[in-house]
Amino acid sequence: MTSFNTIIGNTGRPQILVDEQSLVALQQQLRQRGLDLERLRHAYEVLAATNEPTKFLAAAMALCNQLAAKFGLTRAGLGILRGRYVRLRALSHTEKITRQMQLVLDIESAMEEALDQDNETILPPTKDASYVYRAAEHLSNRHGPSAVVALPLRRAGSVHGVLLVERKLDKPFSAEEIESLRLIAELVTARMLDLYDKDRFVAVKAAKATRHGLSYLVGAKHTWVKVLAVAVLGLAGFAIFAKGTYKVDAPFVVETVEKQLVSAPFEGLIRTVNADVGDTVVDAQLASLFDAINAPSPVLPDLLPVRPAHVLATLDTAELHNRLAEAKASLLNAEQQMHIARKESKTSEVQLAEAEAEKARAQIRLFEWQIERGTIRANITGTIFSGDLKKRIGGKTQTGEVLFEIGAQHQLRAELSVPEDMVAELKVGQTGQLASLAAPERKYTFRVERINPVAEAVETRNVFKVRVSFIDPPSEALKPGVEGLAKVHAGEASYGWIWTHRLVNWIRMKLWL
Repeated sequence: MTSFNTIIGNTGRPQILVDEQSLVALQQQLRQRGLDLERLRHAYEVLAATNEPTKFLAAAMALCNQLAAKFGLTRAGLGILRGRYVRLRALSHTEKITRQMQLVLDIESAMEEALDQDNETILPPTKDASYVYRAAEHLSNRHGPSAVVALPLRRAGSVHGVLLVERKLDKPFSAEEIESLRLIAELVTARMLDLYDKDRFVAVKAAKATRHGLSYLVGAKHTWVKVLAVAVLGLAGFAIFAKGTYKVDAPFVVETVEKQLVSAPFEGLIRTVNADVGDTVVDAQLASLFDAINAPSPVLPDLLPVRPAHVLATLDTAELHNRLAEAKASLLNAEQQMHIARKESKTSEVQLAEAEAEKARAQIRLFEWQIERGTIRANITGTIFSGDLKKRIGGKTQTGEVLFEIGAQHQLRAELSVPEDMVAELKVGQTGQLASLAAPERKYTFRVERINPVAEAVETRNVFKVRVSFIDPPSEALKPGVEGLAKVHAGEASYGWIWTHRLVNWIRMKLWL
């Protein structure tokens, strides 16, 4: 019976004798197949997650988040080679990546370390590790401690990106997990790079296609150097021989040709306000004309024009009237005293009485002038640009305080602030165009009218004020106080001089050439 590798036990049941080494080998094979299936399952799930999005950033975020979830990572990042450097494009559970963050810079350094060596970087390193892992170790120490694995992403034998994953240092990556990450990296590389190329700007795609096209035309080596040399020569020739219009740029502010500042004649309380910002006001002559037109008439009184305000505001003059009455009483008393003193031939008392009378007359003139000025009127016809006093009714004003600013809204000009190093190019009579910040698409033609001979200090630099007048009437969109940029046509010059003359002048000043 033993030739059949069976025996009969005490129980009477057959027992199969299996070789112990074969059983161990079979168990290892089953375990390895199980690990392979597990790796394939993880890779399939990650690949399925990255195949759904149609945009690179969405697919990259899905890849990083899936890896973080499958392997219990603290961070997973995807970097793409851009020029000579790797730029972090996606980071697990992070919506916005800012390159000023120290973490982002350290991750990119670790990725570039793996890319420069064209080799995987594993931390903690294996005993026979022959690669450099200084940047990875720096990343682990500063933002961990953590275990780090950086895997280069290759296509057509060249490295185009790096996949970097991190996990707590007490849970280092096993050989099986690293093998799974390798498999995932190989499977997703083509998808990630295709989406990245597809989502790049049209100009970048055109530049890349142009480079490939020129490589066939001028040779396979040093393509960009040759193209750059030709471009530099062409640009130099254009800058030397081609001429263009030299334009002096300067900020401007729109102002009215005629403007009046209405100030408080004396210190007092605001009693009434009859005009507000944006209201049209008229001077005394035009107000009289309106009053004559609006005289009582039995014919269609409702069709008579409404007179704009002439009286802007009034100040409280009750106290001034009291002082005026007191001054008049003092004058009467002084005149009576002077009359009595003259009858009694008291010369000294006559002189004192005359002085008191003169003082009273001066006070009367002052009070009458203040009462008259207490009614604040417009001296020009125009629009109120500033002076919101209705909320200050009953409030106090100071002598000389500006209450209203009035200007003719349809009589406008602009004042340019030209830097001192460019004013020498300007002359009276030159033309140009300006555009406001509010409506940059609309250009207004102007002519230089006056250049102030003395510079002014504005924001720590010297500028010359240049007044310009509009050749064509400006639209209603251009209002007093509007700012923008003006360009004065200062003549023809070569493009090389236009582009470099300010830099040349700066160098001359610094080197005293």
